[in-house]
Amino acid sequence: MRIRHKLRAASLAAALLASALTVSAAPAGAETADTTAATGVTTQAVFNNPIGTAAEQRAIVTKQVELIDGAPAGSRIRLSYYYLNDATFTNALIAAHDRGVGVQAIFDVKATGYALYDTLVAELGTDTSKPSWVTNCGTARGCIGTLAKGGVNAINHNKFLLFTETRGTPRVVMQSSANLHTGRDGYLGWNNALVLTGNDGVYNAYNGYFDDLAAKVPNNNYYDTGRTPTASGNAKIHFYPRAATSDSVFYDDPGEDTVATVLDHVNCFGNSVVGTTDNHRTRIRVAMTIFSRPYLADKLVELDAQGCYVEVALTYDSTNGLGKTSLEKLLARTTNAYNGVITKYYCGKDSTWIHDKYLLVEGNYYDTPDRKIVWTGSHNWSTNSLRQSDETMLQFEDSAIHDAYVANYNRLRAATTHQPANGDAVDATC
Repeated sequence: MRIRHKLRAASLAAALLASALTVSAAPAGAETADTTAATGVTTQAVFNNPIGTAAEQRAIVTKQVELIDGAPAGSRIRLSYYYLNDATFTNALIAAHDRGVGVQAIFDVKATGYALYDTLVAELGTDTSKPSWVTNCGTARGCIGTLAKGGVNAINHNKFLLFTETRGTPRVVMQSSANLHTGRDGYLGWNNALVLTGNDGVYNAYNGYFDDLAAKVPNNNYYDTGRTPTASGNAKIHFYPRAATSDSVFYDDPGEDTVATVLDHVNCFGNSVVGTTDNHRTRIRVAMTIFSRPYLADKLVELDAQGCYVEVALTYDSTNGLGKTSLEKLLARTTNAYNGVITKYYCGKDSTWIHDKYLLVEGNYYDTPDRKIVWTGSHNWSTNSLRQSDETMLQFEDSAIHDAYVANYNRLRAATTHQPANGDAVDATC
């Protein structure tokens, strides 16, 4: 028996509420850069608030359902996610399929442990030659990344949706940090999503990447030898895994790390409009679930010493040795004129945590001052995300979108359970 879209009316009402939010008129905790028209979609940022109302917690999935509901018969929805246990989302996909939308879904093998995966299989089938289907990458691997290292396997960690058309708008990408889950990696953690329209170059790159995921051909240096980074307009998309120079520097190779390259091209001065209010120093903001590449912590500390205003908010897992080293570097006492990296964190055992994976640069980048750039996606600052797993990181330069992320950042940073001073030790009780 088919599951019908019983929550359609409630989902539609919530979607209409979410689409009405704007940068200037969003309720506290639901900052959203959204200029969606009644019959169209434009580029927008969506954030949930895990400590807010039920509607605020569900802001991202509400937007997802709105876009799925807006896909017309004959169009196609493609999605790649880690796993799902959200019936609202699943019901929306089934309803789209029922009205003649092609629905194609790729998950990590983790998804097969949840009943809703079986529900989608029953509805969509598994024949990838058909207009609709669902598949998974297989055991102990991603669809493209297959490398196992240090007891850690590659996974399909992606979180994106592609629409050939929705609500009258063609070729829409929705890139999120949130899993399709009701727990801390979904509703109950801080998450973001970026909806991108009007950029065929990036849409086509994602579409080709989806084809490669579906083909399941291993390539553990996909970043360089598969689908290389694609720049189009004010956006750029990066696909992973990316190999290290050699196995001996697998965990410590900033020369083959996209984020390290980004940080290497940040200058702390030279701005005349953006940045700090004193002398327009460049501001760097990081919100991250897993921060376990210690050389990135070293680089942020170096940028602080050079005069950048650097803030980090993260989730700290005390069982992750490289994560502990990274946090200790960020908290290490400094006597420079700029007082060190401002670091806030949740403990991994906290009921709420940060599940975002974004970097914001407000200032001088690649010798061009007064820029506002966002990097977001599924890519944690972990070695697994960089070297092993199927991941995406979307770069987008837009003042309104960046400022919406800043408002979200300020809210999640203020809510962290640990707000240490420069030089404080890592909480041993985490």
